Amino acid sequence: MEQTIKDRPAKFGLAGFMLGIASLVVILIQLSAFFEPQEKSSGSIIGEIAADIKQSAARALAGEPAPERTPTPQDYSWFITIAALCVAGIAVVLGGIGLYRNEPHRLSYMAVGIGVSAFVMQFVFWLAILICAVALLISIVENLDGILE
Repeated sequence: MEQTIKDRPAKFGLAGFMLGIASLVVILIQLSAFFEPQEKSSGSIIGEIAADIKQSAARALAGEPAPERTPTPQDYSWFITIAALCVAGIAVVLGGIGLYRNEPHRLSYMAVGIGVSAFVMQFVFWLAILICAVALLISIVENLDGILE
């Protein structure tokens, strides 16, 4: 008699793998958006503030009421990042469930690995930004004597 072993399809591992890839792509897009050029330069912002002060002073002298403020547009980048990290956590959990249910291990391991790498990538990126900021501050403080002369 021939024994056949039925392999369980990797349902949880595959779902975790797909969610992990999706979260990793979203995190990469969010991190690349960090380096986009700013919309306005500091000089134009200072000029706009000066113009606003002049207009408000003219309105105050004329006795006109102040105009209503226009609402600033919402920035949803933090919500997208948090959602992507939650999806990465779900990918890790689904990979763990796949390992527990003895599904084929390759997809489950990859789901756990990619989900964890999304967390690590976010942490390492902000750690690198922090280290660069500290290095920049140290170089500014060390060169203060040349600036003040």
